[in-house]
Amino acid sequence: MIGRATISAFFALLIAIRALSAACAEPGKSDRLEQMAREKFGALSAAEVLLVRSAPERDLKWAGPHDDPDDPSNDPLHAESWGPERTIRAPLLVWLASDPTASLLVHPSGAGIKAARIAGQLDLSYQKVPFTLTLIRCAIRDGIDLSYARIRGLDLRASATGPVMAEMAAVDGDVRMTFGNYDQVTFYRASISGSLDFSAARVQSADAPAISLIEASIGGDAVFHQGFATNGIIDLRLARIGQALSFNHARFYGARDNGIIAERALIHGPLYWVAMNLTPRTQLDLADARAADLWDDQASWPAPGNLILSGFQYEGFGGDSPADADSRLKWLARQPPGFHAQPYAELAKALAAGGNADDAIAVEIAQRVAQRREGGLGPLERAWNAMLQATIGYGFIPLRALWWIAGFVFVGTLLFRWGYALRAVAPTEEAAFESFMHSGTTPPHYPAFNAFVYSLENFLPVVDLHQGEYWRPNPAQAAFGAHPGSSQRPVVAVCLRWYLWAHILAGWILTPLLAAGLSGLIHVG
Repeated sequence: MIGRATISAFFALLIAIRALSAACAEPGKSDRLEQMAREKFGALSAAEVLLVRSAPERDLKWAGPHDDPDDPSNDPLHAESWGPERTIRAPLLVWLASDPTASLLVHPSGAGIKAARIAGQLDLSYQKVPFTLTLIRCAIRDGIDLSYARIRGLDLRASATGPVMAEMAAVDGDVRMTFGNYDQVTFYRASISGSLDFSAARVQSADAPAISLIEASIGGDAVFHQGFATNGIIDLRLARIGQALSFNHARFYGARDNGIIAERALIHGPLYWVAMNLTPRTQLDLADARAADLWDDQASWPAPGNLILSGFQYEGFGGDSPADADSRLKWLARQPPGFHAQPYAELAKALAAGGNADDAIAVEIAQRVAQRREGGLGPLERAWNAMLQATIGYGFIPLRALWWIAGFVFVGTLLFRWGYALRAVAPTEEAAFESFMHSGTTPPHYPAFNAFVYSLENFLPVVDLHQGEYWRPNPAQAAFGAHPGSSQRPVVAVCLRWYLWAHILAGWILTPLLAAGLSGLIHVG
């Protein structure tokens, strides 16, 4: 019988043979690819040889004299000093990426090069690239065209490029444009299944949006971190982002309009706007956008007039974001002039969901106040709005009306007691009136006057405490006769009668408002 050791040795030999065959096969692919490139493009530069020979391998070669990324000789901003040995013709790279025969020889991880200069526009429009294209620290001055292309992934880390045009492109992976310098970037209606990363990048545009992601679909995160900088607009209108849209330690600069426009964008994860460096013309336009949560800080809020929140929906605030009414009302105050109800309602909902019920009520009240001041209400509507605020806090603080009720009853008690002392508040029955006016007393059968009960009865609607029927301010001069002080009594009685009417009217207003507020019927401005 064959021993176990013999079987193990046999399988080890098979593995060694396969490894040796693979090692021998790879150089064969490199040789074939180089030969094909020479047949099509003639003599190749040193960088082009490195590109085609390394393409079948899982390796990226340095076209420069050193492999140190911090070496100034590898800075693509100084690519004008790079000689022809570091130059790769754009058509050769396009051929490698799109030619059916050539692309089959490329390793599944993709083709690429480091620190090379690409001569001419890299035009891959309408092409299907079956692997990730990796160009690290490369200079591509004439830009890249990926319009309507399909590509596995795009890695332009630390490169310097002209415009990158990728409208309607489909990227079946990540787009990495970190640490580089780029002209205008367009992913209009593009589909990126992975993440889009601009961390530490600098994107500059003369007039059009610096980065256009209009109607783009990004499956992962859209990241602008670590000193990302631009002098223009990042247009995210109608974009769909599967995870987070994150601006953290990013910088907007320049004298013209800049910032982000994310109108009607759908962000399934959080929106981060943290540690930002802004100009007076930086805008944050989130009109009708939606995000899971908002993470921000007060120092990163745009200047007044540059924050657009109408229609913006979010569930709450994350991290150390301000989550109190005072701070967030200052946030809302940075919107353009005019009354916008939805941002107040959305803020109140988010604060309530975070357990800040009192702050949510403060925002609801602030919304009604803003409506009175800027909502275009007529004089009567403004007066009613102000009354609701003062009496029941628009229905959110209905017990505030109790203070008004107590105040009216207390003031009425003092005034009616004073009137009674001056005999300006007199009995309504004739005999009792004559007795009261001559002697200050009433017959034993007549109900005695109580200023507090009189004030309370006249204030509360449909309440009869047997005071209002028997006592009333009487301003008739003839009734006072020539008794001491009678010349003052008519004036006092007239004033008390007018006050009594106001007292009764206030009761008919405040008492129903209290009931409506307690029952929840009034929550409007």
